[in-house]
Amino acid sequence: MKILTDHKLTLIASVLLTIAMVGIAAGTTGNIPSLFDGARWLHVLSGILWIGLLYYFNFVQVPAMASLSASTKAELFADGSIVRRALYLFRMGANLTLLFGIVLFAQLGASAGWDIRIGALLAVIMWANVMFVIWPNQKKIIGMVEATADEKAAAGKKALIASRINTLLSLPMLLLMIASAHFRMFG
Repeated sequence: MKILTDHKLTLIASVLLTIAMVGIAAGTTGNIPSLFDGARWLHVLSGILWIGLLYYFNFVQVPAMASLSASTKAELFADGSIVRRALYLFRMGANLTLLFGIVLFAQLGASAGWDIRIGALLAVIMWANVMFVIWPNQKKIIGMVEATADEKAAAGKKALIASRINTLLSLPMLLLMIASAHFRMFG
């Protein structure tokens, strides 16, 4: 079945199945998602991509890289490599999560409780780490920006610390995001 052997076709089929479910709901007088619901769904979906890759980097890739040779790392960092694709999707997940989060936050306005406000603050700190610390340093590590071996080592430490800060903040951020809609913690 070609749909399941080509990742792009699988994604297209998933989107079409989602649209079909919305259509079936419309035809059965069920609840039709609003634009706000769509933004929430896209916020959650992009957040899964972002945090999923954050965990992949912290719990899979970084520990595995420690035992690899310099030549193997060079192959993994090459243009079009798995590392570059993952970093691209990581940044896109972060940017889309923030974008849809801003849309949701704007719609909540003054009714936004402290759970979502604190959770959003943690998320913005995490996004800033991605864009202003992790990515600029990763570009040195993977060879997109000229850097000496010492500069690459220093960049690796900076990126790792920022990534670990994001990992640290991810669980309380997620708890507060869920709490805001399901069980208010801070009123």
